[in-house]
Amino acid sequence: MADAPLLPCPPLDAAIIVGRTVDLERLDVDRHGPGLWAAIGSRNDLWTWIPSGPFADEPAFRAWLTDRGQKPTQTLYAVIDKTGPRGPMAAALYMVLNVNTDMGVCEVGLTLGEAVTRRAGGTEAFRLLAGCVFSRGYRRLEWRCSPENVASSRAAARFGFTLEGTLRQTYWLKGGNWDTEVHAMLDHQWPAIAARLDAWLAPENFDPDGGQRRPLSAF
Repeated sequence: MADAPLLPCPPLDAAIIVGRTVDLERLDVDRHGPGLWAAIGSRNDLWTWIPSGPFADEPAFRAWLTDRGQKPTQTLYAVIDKTGPRGPMAAALYMVLNVNTDMGVCEVGLTLGEAVTRRAGGTEAFRLLAGCVFSRGYRRLEWRCSPENVASSRAAARFGFTLEGTLRQTYWLKGGNWDTEVHAMLDHQWPAIAARLDAWLAPENFDPDGGQRRPLSAF
């Protein structure tokens, strides 16, 4: 029998999680809203397979951020790209959803802007957030997406999640039935996954222009 976990887990409320190319900052709509609107809110194509959005304008996007930020079982982080030519700016949004501190289970959601898509920043942002989750004793981290959201499904596999199955007709959204793929990562799997991500994220794995020398699949 496995050792009993220390439950309940503490809340996921870190004000800032510091990385090399990106930081994760607890969402402040006034401070992060304009950058997030420019990076993701104004891009209708990013919201096709996300239950929320697209948004009519920046006030509607900010209202959505404000509403999400007030939910007691959710924590929102702005991903701050520190490598851009104009200095640090909000480039993506991470949401920790359905946080069940009693059972040590939560779900992560992500919307990336172009500044960190297919770059080290997107992977590092996940590494930082997952590291925070598991360091606080959480037992299970979930990633849910529509099967039609191929990019999201591939990202889950790339990060090290295991596809557990597909729940059928879980939602009626945007004029149709939505199925839900459930991917999960467990606490005992995290050390090996973290080591693999750290090896890929090491500065020596990138050339002066930021290109990877070896793909994550090579680790």
